[in-house]
Amino acid sequence: MSGWLSRFPEDAYRQLYDPAAGPLWSAAARLGPEEDGDHYLPERDFFEWWYFDAAFTNGYTLVAILHSSLYNVADHKPTVDLRVYTPDGRRWLGIGRFEREVLASSKERCGLRIADCHTHGDGSHYGLRLRQGEIEAELEFLGSVPGWKPGTGYLFRDEASGRFFRWVVPLPRAQVTGWLRVGEERLAVIGEGYHDHNWGDVYLPAAFSRWTWGRVLAGEWTLIFGDVVGRGTAPVHVTPFMLARGNEILLETDRIRIKGEKPAREPRTGAGYFRHLHLTTAGSPALELTLTARRAIDALDFAAPYQPLVGHHRLRRAAETVFYLAQKTTLTGRLAAWLLGKGSYLRWQADYRLSLPGYETVETGQALYEIMIL
Repeated sequence: MSGWLSRFPEDAYRQLYDPAAGPLWSAAARLGPEEDGDHYLPERDFFEWWYFDAAFTNGYTLVAILHSSLYNVADHKPTVDLRVYTPDGRRWLGIGRFEREVLASSKERCGLRIADCHTHGDGSHYGLRLRQGEIEAELEFLGSVPGWKPGTGYLFRDEASGRFFRWVVPLPRAQVTGWLRVGEERLAVIGEGYHDHNWGDVYLPAAFSRWTWGRVLAGEWTLIFGDVVGRGTAPVHVTPFMLARGNEILLETDRIRIKGEKPAREPRTGAGYFRHLHLTTAGSPALELTLTARRAIDALDFAAPYQPLVGHHRLRRAAETVFYLAQKTTLTGRLAAWLLGKGSYLRWQADYRLSLPGYETVETGQALYEIMIL
C-alpha cells in the first residue's frame, strides 16, 4: 500500500502555475470555446464530466452532472446524474447509465447529448435540456462573470506517466431562467447558477485522498475555491482560488489557507468533516471566508478498491454499480464496502460570512460546498 500512496512525485501536484505545463490563463485572452468541448481519450481510466448547478428564488436547487465517461468505473459508459433539492428537505434523483451509442459530442465547443439530456454553449451562453426519471428541465444560463481556469488548468500532471487531471470554469456565475419539473410538479424558475468541466486519465484514488470544493455568490462578489489533497506521506495541497467583483476577476491564485475547526462525522457515511472552514488569502485583496456546515443535503458512498484490485477493471465496474446505482440498498453497499473499501461524497448546505477589510465589506448568506473522500 505504501508504494501505491507515493507513486507520483510531488512535482505532479505543482502544475497549476508552471509555464512548462502549458499556457497560463489570461483575463485578456479568456477561455477558448474548445476548452469546454469533448476531450475523449480511449484509455481505461479516462473520465470527463460537465457540471451545472442552479439555486432558484423559490428555494429549489438543481445539480446536473453529465459524464461522457464516469470516473472510477473504467467502462466508459455515459452517465447522467440529476438531483433536485426542495425547500422542505426532499431530494429527487434521476440517474441513468447508457451505451456510448447514445452519446454525441463536439470537440470545438460545448455540445453534448446523452440520451434525453443535452447541453450546448459558447462559453457565455448555454442551453441545458434535461430529462431523466422524475426530473425534467429546460434552462438557459447567461454568464455574468467571464470564464476562468486556474493557471494552466492542471490540478495534476505527471510527465513520466502522462497522467493528468484538468479543470476549467466556463461559467463562474450565471443568470438562470426556464422551467423545472419534479414528479407531477412543473415550475417556472429563475435564479443563479454555475458550470465547470473536468477531465483526465488518472485513477483518482491513486493520486488523491480527498478534496473540498465550493463557491460563494455574495452580492456583487463571486468566490470559487478548492483544496485537492494528494496522496503520500507528506500530502501536497492543490488550492485553486478565484475572486470576482461584478464581471471583473480581481484575484486568482493558489496562495490561500484553509483551516478546519470542530471535527465531526456525518452519520450516514461515517465520513469525517469540519463543522467550520476558515479560508484566508495571501494576495490582494485580502479576504476571510467562514463556512459553517448546516445540513448534508447529499451523503453517499462509492467504491474505492484497494491497490491489489485497482487493475481489475471488471471488479471495479461491478463495485461502482453497487454504490452508484443502488444508493438505497444499504445492506449490499455495506457488503461491498467491507470487501473493497469505500469513498464518500458529501454535499453541504452552509452558512457563510465573507469579509473584505479593504472594501469595508461583510456579506452573509447560504452556499453549497462539497467534500470528496477517496
